[in-house]
Amino acid sequence: MSTSVDTATVFGEEIHLPGLDGWVESLDEKGYAVIPGWLNAERVARLGEDLRRDVQPIRELMAPEFKTVRAHNLLAKTRCVDDLVCDPRLLALVQGVLGVNYQVSVVAMFDLLPGASAQGLHQDDGPWPIPRPHPPFVVNTVIPVDEFTIANGATHIVPYSHLWHDRAVEQPPKVKPVQIEMKPGTLLIWSGALWHGGGANKTEQSRLAIDINFNLSYLAQQENQYIGVPRSEVEKMPERLQRLIGYKFGLNFVGPGMVDLRDPLLMKDKVSFQYDVNAPSMPNIGVAN
Repeated sequence: MSTSVDTATVFGEEIHLPGLDGWVESLDEKGYAVIPGWLNAERVARLGEDLRRDVQPIRELMAPEFKTVRAHNLLAKTRCVDDLVCDPRLLALVQGVLGVNYQVSVVAMFDLLPGASAQGLHQDDGPWPIPRPHPPFVVNTVIPVDEFTIANGATHIVPYSHLWHDRAVEQPPKVKPVQIEMKPGTLLIWSGALWHGGGANKTEQSRLAIDINFNLSYLAQQENQYIGVPRSEVEKMPERLQRLIGYKFGLNFVGPGMVDLRDPLLMKDKVSFQYDVNAPSMPNIGVAN
């Protein structure tokens, strides 16, 4: 990141985002940040319409009460979220926590139906068995399409719990969680170690939102983007998004993600069985586009 106030370089583009440094500081100190007005009302309305039209959710609803509708792997099902996933403002926030070596881990839709019970508190970095304490390697976000209220299950968080490296998640916790009420279009972003969970929906309306989650690019993604997103859909994406779903070096050209010491994005259409790695059409070693 640049040393300028509220400025970051994202995939070669320098951006200025008022509030960036304070939000990154909040993520570091409290484990989360809430940013109202991240999306305007028109964009939120269009997002809701597109998701409801384009996306077929998983039919088997989540136990125990089977009242949470989930649709994973959104980048294979709709192009309506591409701009949200590769928004340079969002990536600047992620870089502020993880550094420049990050990738998309999950893009999903959640619709909490009336009567859904509260989710247990958990840590999103739990699926990777890395001993604590450890540096942050997961940053996750949620954007409400419908308003988040205490009554309809606004997210519970435990501030500062991302720093409790010697404590397992308590059910229920000895400290009272905070429920984050949010207007549609707000961004809630948190460290993967933060204790959090969805609330109970005690209303008669569902509560729709999307998650856009990131992890370090040299770790496995929680949702396998290479298998999940068809190559034909990858071709429709802007280059920034192609690289975010994993078509890039994880660290450098000899590290995770390379293909024959070459940029994987440049190699994706060059490989066939017994191909000639020295052919004139092959990209140069260690050169990223």
